[in-house]
Amino acid sequence: MPTVALRLLEAVRGAAPLVQDVSFSEGLSASVQVRPSSEQAAAQATIDAFDWSAAAHAAWQNLQDRTTAKTKVNTDVDYEAKALRALVAVLLDEVNALRQWLASFKVEVAAATNLADLKTRVATLPATPDRTLAQAKTAILNKVDGGTVD
Repeated sequence: MPTVALRLLEAVRGAAPLVQDVSFSEGLSASVQVRPSSEQAAAQATIDAFDWSAAAHAAWQNLQDRTTAKTKVNTDVDYEAKALRALVAVLLDEVNALRQWLASFKVEVAAATNLADLKTRVATLPATPDRTLAQAKTAILNKVDGGTVD
């Protein structure tokens, strides 16, 4: 878990983008030695205004975690990202199959002329059997092997 020092360093570098080196001691206050010295005032002002509270750090950490999550979903190519995308792809396949069944059901209901006709029409729709964990694992592995989640 990143420390408050990292959050402070990011804040200083945001206010003083030319900063090459920052040294400070972590605590409820800090001072900064900045190179180049032309950035010293901006860096020190950032430190003076820095929120050392646990709530501020938690909010910052939440934003860091969101960025990491977005990277994992969008661009990461490691095994965790592929597994996540494969899982989502399998879930989408299942949702889309159910949506197609519902669309077919609506067509049959609209075309039915009476209750007996509706029962006959609905009986011809494909079954939607329960899925097992083994089937889910196989489907996820197939998505990974197929390369569609790279």
